[in-house]
Amino acid sequence: MAAGPGPKPFRVLLRHHRDLFVNPLFWTSRHLDLVGCRFEDVDTANDEPTQASDCGTGGDRNFSDVESLATNLILGVKYRCLVSILVGEGHAFAKSRKGSPFFFAGRPVHRPHYTVFRRHGQPNDLARKGSPPLIGYLHYTDVTGDRLNEFEPCPDPSGRLNFIGASIRNKRVAQITPKDWTEDPYYVCVMLALAQLQERKLDSPKPIIYTSRLLVTNALDKEYIHLYEVEISARLLEDLRNPTNATEYTKWPNIRHKKLPFAPYATFTDRIVTELVAPSHPNSSPPDDMNGVIMHGAKRALDQESSEQCKVRRTS
Repeated sequence: MAAGPGPKPFRVLLRHHRDLFVNPLFWTSRHLDLVGCRFEDVDTANDEPTQASDCGTGGDRNFSDVESLATNLILGVKYRCLVSILVGEGHAFAKSRKGSPFFFAGRPVHRPHYTVFRRHGQPNDLARKGSPPLIGYLHYTDVTGDRLNEFEPCPDPSGRLNFIGASIRNKRVAQITPKDWTEDPYYVCVMLALAQLQERKLDSPKPIIYTSRLLVTNALDKEYIHLYEVEISARLLEDLRNPTNATEYTKWPNIRHKKLPFAPYATFTDRIVTELVAPSHPNSSPPDDMNGVIMHGAKRALDQESSEQCKVRRTS
């Protein structure tokens, strides 16, 4: 029997929509619609790029790094430039590391190719001030490349190119590729993984809300770096950890998207650091089902009428 209209507990969604059990690379706008999650563009009228202040000198290393981050097409170069801008003594972040997996039902089911930047200072102190201690960075080429790899055709037995297999691969990738790359549902997976990582790293008492911020670059976009922010409740993380116990409706948050212009290059570092370390969005509030006093990790009553076990296929 299909689920009726209206918000549904996560367990009910999983029971009636088995297509939710897919590799996050295959998530589409329909998956976000099912859980009630969407993208919101933040007004950037005051941040439009301008050429007037681009007056850096050839010896200005920071200026050069920003220019390469904006214009260089090579993924590795962009990454090294961003690390140079953000990480080290005198910079906002202490170190960078490979991003952690996305967990579902207590198991790592997918590991996105992204980087985590860790702030200077005590993570719990930063979290209490509403400023995330960890920031993610993703280059969109990794997303498109990983999708293609999922459908890579087998070699032709004769040794020739498998044109038929390549054609099928391209059609299947086109079916799951969003029309607008800036609203790719895959970003939700990365930001959930960031929130899960914060939950594991922070000491008790843990927050009831985790702020995830993700920077995204695209080789085709030389004007902007894209910043995504979302507040993820501890209750939602608990639903993902124990989906069979998710018998109460939990509101999924919307993802705020902001375009940050590279130009003027001379001020880019100050502008991006300000965005990354700022307290959470002033208009944000805990989801409707959070009354501000729920204790992280509190157990919910089990539905006595069902012992259905959710299973998830490991994807990578």
